[in-house]
Amino acid sequence: MWDYSGVMSVGIVGAGRAATLHAEAVRAVSGVRLAGVAARSTSSRGAAALAGALECPVLTAQELAKACDAAVIATPPAARAEALAELASSRRLRAVLVESPAATSIDGIAELGAAFEGRPAMAAVNLLHAPAVRRMLDAVAAMDPHHLELRLAVPDPARGPDAGRAFGGGVTVDPAAGFWPVLIAAMGAAVESVAAPRYEVVDGLDRAASVLLEAANGRRARAELSWGAPVAAASLEAADSAHVARVDIWPVPAAEIDGSPAGPTPDSGHPLAALGYVAQIERLVRAANGEAQPWPDLAVASSALTIPAAAALSAQRDGVGVGVDVSAVPRDLSPFEILNS
Repeated sequence: MWDYSGVMSVGIVGAGRAATLHAEAVRAVSGVRLAGVAARSTSSRGAAALAGALECPVLTAQELAKACDAAVIATPPAARAEALAELASSRRLRAVLVESPAATSIDGIAELGAAFEGRPAMAAVNLLHAPAVRRMLDAVAAMDPHHLELRLAVPDPARGPDAGRAFGGGVTVDPAAGFWPVLIAAMGAAVESVAAPRYEVVDGLDRAASVLLEAANGRRARAELSWGAPVAAASLEAADSAHVARVDIWPVPAAEIDGSPAGPTPDSGHPLAALGYVAQIERLVRAANGEAQPWPDLAVASSALTIPAAAALSAQRDGVGVGVDVSAVPRDLSPFEILNS
């Protein structure tokens, strides 16, 4: 595990499941201190419960920004611009990590970057830091895959009646926004075209979808996504004429190359290390200290949001299986707004 010789402080904005995971990852990094938890109100029951469990204070965003060198923004997407604006005035704060999806629209992601201009801003894609996922992607890099498929099924997140506006979309955004960068990495080039031959919509939200992607290098990939599974399951598989590479994500990432386990799972002493959360915080702290570039940056978050937006546009046009050029995606609308326009 990476060890920083000084003590860096990292703060958490938010009090939900994502905030809890990031906070636990902060506590697992040697030489890093959890500065506190910030919520819209210091009387927030969720923030008080999380801070109590973590033995840290509940602070306002302004107080948190003065107390930490780096921060994780894990509020609902629609509230992240406001959170970052409150943090950006701090002279001490040097880097931020923004949970996925970073915003509900592509323009919204660009605005986040502009608000924190000149300082590192990372997109939270913990799976890109997961050891098993990295091994699988390294294997795919040596292949010329004719088959690439992401399969993702999760229980209904039950976000509530305003979920589409708050999170920007259904299953293609929540939780798929954290998986699109992994699929793009496996494709090896930027996605140019997206089609949605199957798109099941209930109350304006996509609850299941088949999404076809084509990259600039000609590679194609399929994603099968759904809400409503009894337990969460996710996998990515690639194959060419000679090799097969696969990684299963939940409950613990495990890679297989040609049917054999791809290396032992590292014994990090912390379960979140296997999912990439610990390495992601390590990268954030190194970026804050000027020792590394923010990776992935918000451009990756923008690319990941472009895919569900293009899929929504394909479905909205009733063009079953018809690809949509990603350059045609409206930058100022969320996938939910595109689908319901």
